[in-house]
Amino acid sequence: MRRFAGGTLALAALLALPACGYSLVGTGAFLPEYITTVAIPTFANDTSRFEVEVRVTDAVTREFVSRGDFSVVADSEGADAELAGTILSFDVTPIGIGQDEQANNYLVMIRAQVTFRDLVQNRVLYANNAFLFRQQFELEQDPNEFFDVSNVAVDEIAREFARTVVASILEGF
Repeated sequence: MRRFAGGTLALAALLALPACGYSLVGTGAFLPEYITTVAIPTFANDTSRFEVEVRVTDAVTREFVSRGDFSVVADSEGADAELAGTILSFDVTPIGIGQDEQANNYLVMIRAQVTFRDLVQNRVLYANNAFLFRQQFELEQDPNEFFDVSNVAVDEIAREFARTVVASILEGF
């Protein structure tokens, strides 16, 4: 009888393991099951940086689509949830120079507000008014070619911003 009780206890412990709440990062989704269509309107832009909101919104949309079985639309009409954001600041600061005394190392910072709202239950599921992204990157450029370093930077930082925002929403952080 003791062996039976011990075996039953061990079996119960093994069966309880999958329910302990662990999952692989990037695979979780803590949203209600009825959320299948997400509206992601173009983020507002409170900066003087041209088109930063378009690049960030595109990156967030691509990341959201790649992370789940969601339909993404631009308008909240008919959507189950809405992800809205405002880019509050965008700064590119040179922090290193090369042998030619031209900037080649930059610190990029984006500060934003993000809100994810369940439109069915009319409640906020996630909000962060202080998203701050800082990323350093090095750029080797030909001094004979001129291009806006911050365009390269905003594309890179937009992808990182998108990964962090979507992970925070889907994984319940």
